[in-house]
Amino acid sequence: MLYWEMKYFLPDHNLTYTDKMSMAEGIEVRVPFLDKDLVEFTTTLPPELKMKGKTTKYLLKKAMEKYLPHEVIYRPKTGFGAPVRKWITEDLDEMIQSRLSKSNLEKWGIFDYSAVWHLIEDNKNGKTDASYSIWCILAIISWLEQFN
Repeated sequence: MLYWEMKYFLPDHNLTYTDKMSMAEGIEVRVPFLDKDLVEFTTTLPPELKMKGKTTKYLLKKAMEKYLPHEVIYRPKTGFGAPVRKWITEDLDEMIQSRLSKSNLEKWGIFDYSAVWHLIEDNKNGKTDASYSIWCILAIISWLEQFN
């Protein structure tokens, strides 16, 4: 799994995104944990040094304990992704109303209108966070409208 993530997701998503964002601001980004020798070394490590219990990056965290405060090393992971929830619940409401309307969804025949609208309503009412699913449906319908 790590191999596939490193081979496809990292270069096709994370590194491309980072590169574009940094170039837009004139910043040169470095990725020291992608040093060839370090990557080759870590691929030879046994699984118990990569993860212990629920602690990921176990060896790295243990190695840093003498240099960094415990609360920094073991703090919960935080993302830096796009604000999809805000887009879906606020900014894209008009687009959702039109592109995910009953007539439009039925025209394409891919998604069940009732299921999509239950998802949207549950998301609006805070019953569930289906923002990413709604985003994906919206992207597919938008793609179909653009290229079909």
